[in-house]
This record gives sequence, structure tokens and C-alpha cells, in this order.
Amino acid sequence: MSKYDVSRFRNVTVALNTPFTKSGEVDLAAARRLTRYYINKGIKSLYLCGSTGEGFLLDSRERMAVVEAVKEEAGEEMAVIVHVGCPDTRHAAELARHAQKAGADATSAVPCVYYHLGEESVYRHWTAITEAADLPFFIYNIPQLTSFNLSMELFERMLANERVAGVKCSSEPCHDILRFKQAGGEDFIVFNGPDEQYLAGRLMGADAGIGGTYGSMPELYLKLEDLIRRGEIAKAQQLQIKITQFIYRLCSFPSMHGACKTIIRLDGVDIGDPRLPFLPVDEKDPAIISLYQDIRNAVEETKKW
Repeated sequence: MSKYDVSRFRNVTVALNTPFTKSGEVDLAAARRLTRYYINKGIKSLYLCGSTGEGFLLDSRERMAVVEAVKEEAGEEMAVIVHVGCPDTRHAAELARHAQKAGADATSAVPCVYYHLGEESVYRHWTAITEAADLPFFIYNIPQLTSFNLSMELFERMLANERVAGVKCSSEPCHDILRFKQAGGEDFIVFNGPDEQYLAGRLMGADAGIGGTYGSMPELYLKLEDLIRRGEIAKAQQLQIKITQFIYRLCSFPSMHGACKTIIRLDGVDIGDPRLPFLPVDEKDPAIISLYQDIRNAVEETKKW
């Protein structure tokens, strides 16, 4: 059982897009502006340098700089979770130590990527990360990208580690959330990962959610969470349908990263384009303008709910 108080992590948690300048450098000033943008929207938690944050396209120095800039802007207004996953354990542990030094509230990591490793390798990898920083650690299970699916046997081994505070469950079977929550218990945080099933994940036992499309429509996810907490499930279902349709449209562009960044730019915060190999989306494209307008219309409509 985790030794930490995890109550502040039960939030709609935006997986932050990493901003870039036109020359392709990490834009730290824009990272601060984006953090403030989400604070003003009512977001209480951020997840840095993960899949949405293009973490594997950044070097360690860049990842550390993003953490420092965001934490400096967020202060105590937000819980900041830092994804420290790397192909090798040494660099992941280095990023975990830095996260603690920078004042982050928690760390998280996928298993080693590229190499198809066994459970003992992943166990040692995650354990070394938890040993590097005295912070809550959230396992990140996303088998469709890592080719490693967290088994219940390994999960139960990790539960014996008092620094393991939860899991971001991005595997596609929704019942995985139920299994992890039942095994972890009331004080163990399970984050829903697949954005298109936020409602289903919460109904299956997820305490909160972390997602990449949250950033392009934060008000809609905050409203969805509000409806769930109020027990207005029929309205929540209507809103989830809207959100999921928007997600499908985001995925229709050359890259979802590019589409989300363009939506954010249209809403007033220029965070540049994604880093190659992710492709940009032209803000003059009628399809992205239409999507942005439809999202804003939905935000206005759901304020009445």
C-alpha cells in the first residue's frame, strides 16, 4: 500500500503538449503560458512529457527544462506528474531524481520501449525509478504502444512497493480498470487512459483520467467529470458521445498531435507545431477551423447543463 496521500490526484489531468518554437526548440515561455491557460480553465493536474508531450522526441535536458518551467508556473495550484520513462533505466532514474528536485508531485513511466522485455526486466526498471525519488509513482500501462501488457502478477508485485500510488490504465479493455482498482483498493489511484471511454472508465472504477485530447477541450472533460460526480449519467453519456466524435475528427488529420496543437493555438495560445515525425496541421484548414468552432459551441451549450 502506498504511503502517500493521493487525494489531490483525483482530477481531470491534462497530458500537456510540449510547445516548440518555429526553429524546433522547446518553447519554455509558451509552456508557462499554456500552464496558466489550463489553470484559468479550472484544470488542477498536469501530466508532463508523456505520449502527448512527445516525451520520447525530447532529450533529457529538454524534458528537465519543461518540468522546471511548468512547475515554476503552476506552483501549488496544480498537481504535476512527470513521465520519466526512457528506453534505459539509468536515464529514467535520472529524470525521476530531477522531478523531485524540481518540486514535482509524482512520477510515472511506461516500461522500456522498443525492446520486448520480460516481466522481471520491467519490474526492476520500475523499481529503480521508485528508488530514485521519494515521490508517488504511477505505472503507465499502454500496451498498444509498448507491446507490454501489465499482468496481474506483476501488478501485485508492484503493489508491495509503498511508493507505487496508482496506475494509468490505457489498455483498451475497460475491465482492466476494474481489475486494477479491485486489487489496488480504495486509496490506490486508477487513471482512465483512453479518452473516448472516460465515462465507461469512471463507471468501472477509475478515480480520474489522464488524456491527450483533454488539452484541446478541457471544459468538456471538466463538465463530464462534474456530471459523473452529480450522478447525471444520461447527460454524461450525451457529452461522452460528443467528445468521442470530436476525438475521431482529431484523429482524421495528418497527426493528432498537430491537430490538438492547432486547436489550442486557435483558442489563443500558440504552442507551435509538433516535432517530426509528427506532422503539423494548418490552422487555415477549413476542417480544423470547423472542429474548433464545434468544440467551442459544445462548451457554450454544456454550460447550461
